Amino acid sequence: MRQERAMLTRAHLLHSAAREFGHQGYAGASLQEVSRSAGVSMGALTFHFPTKNALATAVIEVGNAEARQVVDHTTGTEADPLAAVARLTRDLAELLSRSPMVRAAARLENEQGGPNGGWGVLWEASVGRMLERARQRQELNSGIEPETVVQLTTHLLYGAAVILHSRPAADEAEALARIWNAVLQGARVPAANVN
Repeated sequence: MRQERAMLTRAHLLHSAAREFGHQGYAGASLQEVSRSAGVSMGALTFHFPTKNALATAVIEVGNAEARQVVDHTTGTEADPLAAVARLTRDLAELLSRSPMVRAAARLENEQGGPNGGWGVLWEASVGRMLERARQRQELNSGIEPETVVQLTTHLLYGAAVILHSRPAADEAEALARIWNAVLQGARVPAANVN
């Protein structure tokens, strides 16, 4: 019973912290506000998370785990690598829009430089592999470097995170789907030219 209560308190603290870090960033976040919002004492907060950094690290870990699930699912289910890149971008933008934990993790990693260079490390390698597969299958226009499309994906997702921070109601996933439709018309080799 005590262990269940401790797990529930920890979960409440993480969700409150995600909202606080997502709105205020690391520097502006208040541990007092996190404890108040979670309905627990500061003593309970510091029992679970002795420092603000420990709390931020836990939020990043949980948010990144959610994002990794989307990356793994999307990259494993799409036969068309270019469509998979577009779908992954849309799915991650949708996750950003609905998950305060993922938004907070993205913001914290970007503010702090992240352990491996920020939030993009979660998807950039997968996008690169999908684009190399498209190139090997001669589906990627020969005038387009895979790294350029990786950079485009990164810019779109970082932009979506910024937009969602300022306008949470925006439907960024749908906007990104329209952008990718336009981009893929220029990136994909016309069907008649594929051997």
